[in-house]
Amino acid sequence: MHKLGVITATCQAQCCRFLSLCRHLSTADASSEMVPIPKADQLQQTDAYEESESRVRKRNLVTSHVLSQCRYRRKPLEVPTVVNTEEIYTNDTQTVTYPHEHNVCLARVYYANRCQIESAIKSALAAQGAWSLVPASERLHIWRKAADLIELEAPYLIAHIVLGLGRTLMDASNDVRRLISTLRSNADYMEHLSLLRFEIHCDSNVFPKFQLRPMDGIVAAMASFESASMSANLALCPALMGNTVLWNPALEVAPASYLIYQAFKRAGLPKGVINFVPANERLFLNTITDATHFSGLNYHGDAEKYRYIFKLVGDKMHNFICFPRLVAECYGKNFHFVHSSANVKHVCSSILEAAFTFAGQNANSLSRIYVPLSMWPELRKRLQESVKSLKMGDPAMPETQMGPVINREAFTRLKQLIERSINAYKLDFVCGGVCDDTTGYFVQPTIAVVTDPLSELLSQPILGPFLPVFVYADDSLNEALRLAAHQSKYSLSGSIFASKDEVISHCLTNLRMSASNLYVNERCTGNLRGLTPFGGNRLSGTNDKSGSAYFLMRWSSPLLIEETINPIER
Repeated sequence: MHKLGVITATCQAQCCRFLSLCRHLSTADASSEMVPIPKADQLQQTDAYEESESRVRKRNLVTSHVLSQCRYRRKPLEVPTVVNTEEIYTNDTQTVTYPHEHNVCLARVYYANRCQIESAIKSALAAQGAWSLVPASERLHIWRKAADLIELEAPYLIAHIVLGLGRTLMDASNDVRRLISTLRSNADYMEHLSLLRFEIHCDSNVFPKFQLRPMDGIVAAMASFESASMSANLALCPALMGNTVLWNPALEVAPASYLIYQAFKRAGLPKGVINFVPANERLFLNTITDATHFSGLNYHGDAEKYRYIFKLVGDKMHNFICFPRLVAECYGKNFHFVHSSANVKHVCSSILEAAFTFAGQNANSLSRIYVPLSMWPELRKRLQESVKSLKMGDPAMPETQMGPVINREAFTRLKQLIERSINAYKLDFVCGGVCDDTTGYFVQPTIAVVTDPLSELLSQPILGPFLPVFVYADDSLNEALRLAAHQSKYSLSGSIFASKDEVISHCLTNLRMSASNLYVNERCTGNLRGLTPFGGNRLSGTNDKSGSAYFLMRWSSPLLIEETINPIER
């Protein structure tokens, strides 16, 4: 395993300088000479196990050149459609603006039309035969080299995540760290899978062999705005297993995704293996499902859209040469279930981190809590004080703890939800409830008490910094557990907070089907620095546990070969 370099305070300071420069790119002198960025693979490479300080020095060298170029760059980042190796700048141009300064343009994304999507399908099919025969060792080399390149150029990617998604500097650093760690871990998983052998009982002259061949056709990857690392791995995991892929990232994450795609091209990924195809979502789906060789979809997003995909594929099933695999992770209605024996200070800090990191827009962000009546007065006071001191604002500033929501659509939806909560639901607001889109899409961290156990606020995903609280009587623990277990059709992530072993065991038994990642005395977002297999069941997905060897196996179509030596005539 590679030793992952840590993003240090020095690197973060350079990121801040880069972000500051990006805000003022339009004022640069057009006649100034562009300063080239050296390719990361041109830098002197040493052993993969070098100390993290050396990795940081290399990353800082690349960062200084990035800063020099960006000082003179006047135009937004251009994100084309890429088919085979051809970069296509279409007439359908979409603009990505800073969520915290919606009048500033970060990138222009050129959406593919139907003809270009069909060309990408042909390109993927043409590359499939050769790529599927590339030895596992060569594929692993590309993945590990790409991870090294991304790590060396981390500040540039971090900056585009901050500016494009509104993640804080620390949160964006964690996103890149997860990407690098996942790339290396998946390469290790693939290496072990390539050596996998099955015990097959047969005659002594029969020699079986097991091959992990790819799917029989093209795979599509559709990513939501949530995370650059998730967007990348939706496309990269099938490709690692020998598939050829059409990568369709959401608009807001397209700039960061394109930078990752470029790193893989420099690492030696053959043409046509991954075609970068930002496009209208419905157009993309309708086009790929018209292809006879459509063999699978790796999806992250809304459950209603996934239902549409399921129906669309079902209606066209007669067109395909195989049964397509539809793998999905959808948003959750994630919970914290708190027992009276829990440490209230730890409960409070866990709530803040799980509910308001990335403005509550992660698929596994906290979106409901169940609190005993005896603890609620103290917890309420702590939450009010903590939210009051929470720094919300420009995500590029190191002191910022929460940035804006992703776009105007999200802002409008959350503003309407808060207005309904005030006027129709008559909720008791603990804090927040203020929305401001003067310069950016800011929604204050909002916590409200819900008294109706059947409220939609306790059953439907919210995807924003709005947290409903249900207070239960201490002697009604079992009723509260049943409510938490069956109230929502979503089952992604959840946490139990208690100090008594018998209570923890009882809660785990009752809540084991209400979350597919269940934590004890840990926030429902898990360890942000770790690499935990993740996935949800019910309406939260197909629970294929991305981040594990099992997830890679989902993108393989195993072949068993039996060779008989000196066959005996019968």
